Amino acid sequence: MECDTIAALSTPPGEGGIGIVRISGPDSLKIALKIFKPKKNIEERQYALNPRHLTYGHIYDEKKNIIDEVLICYMPSPYTYTREDIVEINAHGGAILLKTILNLLISKGARLAEPGEFTKRAYLNGRIDLIQAESILSIISANSLQALKSAQNNLNGLLSEEIQKIIIELNNILSEIEAGLDFISDDLEDEVETYEKLRERVKSITYITDQLQEKSRRGRILQDGLKTVIVGRPNVGKSSLYNYFIGEERAIVTEFPGTTRDLLIENINIKGIQLKIIDTAGIHKKGEKDPIEKIGMNYSKKAIQEADLVLFILDASFGITNEDIWIYKNLLLEKKDELIIIANKIDIGDIINNKDINNIFENDGLIKISIKNKTGLLKLENKIEKYVYSGENFVESFNESLLVLQLRQEDLISRANKFLTNASNAMKENIPLDLIVIDLRIARNIFLELIGENIQEDILDDIFGRFCIGK
Repeated sequence: MECDTIAALSTPPGEGGIGIVRISGPDSLKIALKIFKPKKNIEERQYALNPRHLTYGHIYDEKKNIIDEVLICYMPSPYTYTREDIVEINAHGGAILLKTILNLLISKGARLAEPGEFTKRAYLNGRIDLIQAESILSIISANSLQALKSAQNNLNGLLSEEIQKIIIELNNILSEIEAGLDFISDDLEDEVETYEKLRERVKSITYITDQLQEKSRRGRILQDGLKTVIVGRPNVGKSSLYNYFIGEERAIVTEFPGTTRDLLIENINIKGIQLKIIDTAGIHKKGEKDPIEKIGMNYSKKAIQEADLVLFILDASFGITNEDIWIYKNLLLEKKDELIIIANKIDIGDIINNKDINNIFENDGLIKISIKNKTGLLKLENKIEKYVYSGENFVESFNESLLVLQLRQEDLISRANKFLTNASNAMKENIPLDLIVIDLRIARNIFLELIGENIQEDILDDIFGRFCIGK
């Protein structure tokens, strides 16, 4: 437990109706009363600060000048955010005013809080574990209602409970294996039965971590946005679709091919799904001979490689061309599971059918649209929603509540799953248990690190350093 008292501005800097200065630590009330006087003229001022009640009064500087009229709230430990005494000063939201109040508190004995230090103290004092602490960051940065809901569930301990169950089961398995190594049965049949039961239990845990890995990918998409790249040869309507998605004429649209040379990127929301939509330069063989077009095409290729979803646009009035096939075979083949094929310009003509799409591109999900007439665009949005929530990429339903939202969590779950998979596969080959325990112990320790046990100080500093100072 930290022993000093910290203070920071807990509301965004700048002008506003209200600004809140928060103090946490053993001397919070003592320091606050050095600059605050209740409106009621009570000799023992601390008796006017009823715990968890707002008290009206004024902040004074060293010369007894009134700085501001405020409402102040004193919250004694341990039932506070940090499990320490906390005082919150609700003042008017002026940048200079709040800085003055904060400086007065520091001059009276408080220390300026470091980024994330309030939440770090909550973690160090045992109020929350590390997953819950990171969930606060996920709540602040949530880009969709689904991401917000999942972050709130994780703050309430949903993911932590799942991880704790895994840790308990791994501890039980390790205990049984280690006890068995010390006691060798004369009955070979009993040993075989015990081995089979342990293998099934390890297999079950591995299955759970497989599901958690899948939740990691979905959680990242909900938190950071589905990186969606619009691809196609020149003049098929990529920029027109981009403009439709963002709701304004951002990309230049002309009848001449090759207008877009650079990547255009915008965050949008479709049916509650956050998308990072990217308009790319038209891709074609001849473009590689033009130095400027080649640069734009290289940007496009890189965006495709990093994409979560690719919208591949064809010209329905022109049909499938050799350029389209070249783009698919050279750039999109490895992305065929993240591909939605769109036939645009059906208002002019429609000579592309599902059979051709299936034969050439091994894809049976063709969406036909006319961006000009706003035809088929709702079907496209529904297709994107289905891709996220019910396609091969995600097994569970739209309403799932447990998701992994932080990259650190995703990485640790992936590492733990690797060792559990190794153990499970080794047990299929009847590898001796004294070798199996090595992978199981490593997996357990990784899960312990996930919830914040036995974690290095520099990792903690990195995690809480991503918070704002007042949180």
